[in-house]
Amino acid sequence: MAHIFITGGTGFLGTHIVRQLAAQGHHITALVRSRNRYTKLVKQLGEETSRFLSAVSGDLTQPGLGLSSSDRQAIQAADVIIHAGGPMDILLDEQLAKQVFLDAAVYLGELADELYKNGVLRHFIHIVGFKSPVTDQNWHEPSAILKLLEHESPYERMKITADLHIRKQAKESGYSLSVVHPSVVIGDSATGNTEQTGGLGILIASARRKLMGTVPGGRKHWLPLVHVDHAAAFIAALANERQPVNETYYLLDEQDQSPSMTELIRIINKELRVPAPIGSVSLSFLTKLFSTSLGGKAGIPKQSLSFIVNTDFPTVSARRIQQKYSLPASVNASVLPHVISDLDYRLSHGSPDHTGFARGRRGSLATMEKTGRGNPVLMLPGTFSGADCLLPLASELHEHNVWVADLPGFGRTPYYRHDANVIEGHVHAIIAAVLSQEEPVTLIGHSYGALLAAQVMERIPERIHAVHLLQPAFHQANGRYRIPSANRLLLTKVSANTLRNKLLSQGCFESVGEIPAGYMQYVRNELRSPRVRAALADTLAALTKANHFKLQPASWHSKPISIIWGTHDQVYSLPKAYDQIPTKRIARGHHFPISHPAETAELIRQAGLSVSM
Repeated sequence: MAHIFITGGTGFLGTHIVRQLAAQGHHITALVRSRNRYTKLVKQLGEETSRFLSAVSGDLTQPGLGLSSSDRQAIQAADVIIHAGGPMDILLDEQLAKQVFLDAAVYLGELADELYKNGVLRHFIHIVGFKSPVTDQNWHEPSAILKLLEHESPYERMKITADLHIRKQAKESGYSLSVVHPSVVIGDSATGNTEQTGGLGILIASARRKLMGTVPGGRKHWLPLVHVDHAAAFIAALANERQPVNETYYLLDEQDQSPSMTELIRIINKELRVPAPIGSVSLSFLTKLFSTSLGGKAGIPKQSLSFIVNTDFPTVSARRIQQKYSLPASVNASVLPHVISDLDYRLSHGSPDHTGFARGRRGSLATMEKTGRGNPVLMLPGTFSGADCLLPLASELHEHNVWVADLPGFGRTPYYRHDANVIEGHVHAIIAAVLSQEEPVTLIGHSYGALLAAQVMERIPERIHAVHLLQPAFHQANGRYRIPSANRLLLTKVSANTLRNKLLSQGCFESVGEIPAGYMQYVRNELRSPRVRAALADTLAALTKANHFKLQPASWHSKPISIIWGTHDQVYSLPKAYDQIPTKRIARGHHFPISHPAETAELIRQAGLSVSM
């Protein structure tokens, strides 16, 4: 196994590279500036995998990488260097860009030269970017290359100058150099989880503001993409090469296998529930436009347009490695809606720290998951809520294996795609999630989520272990919400005072002090997304129709089922048809699972939630 020294190991791409390498049993030493981020990475990897990982404290922008003598000694046995460090910030100024790219290349080059002369280093892997014009054939013509970069941003210019320096250093020293050019890195190929909001996130941020009514570039242009786990697997494969060669690798799809800019913007706008684009605008015109004050007001950096291209790239060398190690070579088109939804969520909420939970995906549902014992517990939130709001309750179910879902169109989950009826779309998505694995599932639903849980139980009872309904919404909502377009307009105008007063007057919470810290901000952040506003508007309208409440509680005796009811609810009541269902009434408001998670967890246990093996 190799001893690998990596920079950027706690970053978006770096964490995936470290995970791949550690799983293969390599010893990894990561250069870290933030011990907090390193600690988070160790927790993500788990005890079994993280035992292959150690860290040295340093700084890429400092001479000698800012390493102490003892830390420098710790990397003297490194036979592979992976340089994945550097920020994804296309707006860096000249000085900072020079520090994080060119200066870092100089200091890393000095270390590589030292290790090679000591007979240790055999391979340097440098991650750059697909826009670099440097090749194995022209690297020795720096003046010509730098002339091409005169009109590029400091970010691109310094990245590419660093590429030139490292190539020159490697040639002079004699060690093998692999230069990897990923295209725009997006979320992993399973969940779409995209922690980095630059790149594709810039387009999504613009579409959220309805600024993508026309297509930058059009049908002949495209935005090359690569999944973060695919890029990490490729880099890990290079680290395994016993006889590495000097080569440049472009990680991207072939143009004819990728969506054009027109297709990509249509996909984004459709997912965000904003109007489809009409026509296209030339990139040269947009670059001039975004160079003016209007560009600043629009929030679209002109530098971002440079990633939209109309040329092919040489992928032969990358395909050779992908075929040798049986690696995936293309973007999973079915995951793009999940990537867009995840970025939309992050643009609304940032990247909250949900320690103890990992991102997952069950069917089309994005989930936050914690491991435990027994059959899975799938938690379904209500309206004006989401997976994040139920995480405290999930945490209180200490011993259980819990998946907390965002409903379609909310949080991180793409909207219902195959059903004009929003409630049917939600039911079908939950059924698919339940059927995605073999064990029977325990459903815990709150409010609207409880209505969905009951409907799912009636349709696939054989796959349901038990059901716990928390303040189930079993009768029609107020008729004032029957028009989706009116709801959308109303949801754009929800202020903090309006929301607080509504929550209190409807008996969701008994007092202001009972509203959990962050809940109000979560709801208001959710409503910043046109996708969420549309999903919520449609859901509220659907809940005014009686046909969605035709349940058959008389048939529920075949499954363990319970209801927990907060008697301070001022809007909903429990219909008499459900009197036969075991019900625990408590002096709480409608949102008691959110305001009193520990008490709710204990009540669920008393109602029969147990670890079933």
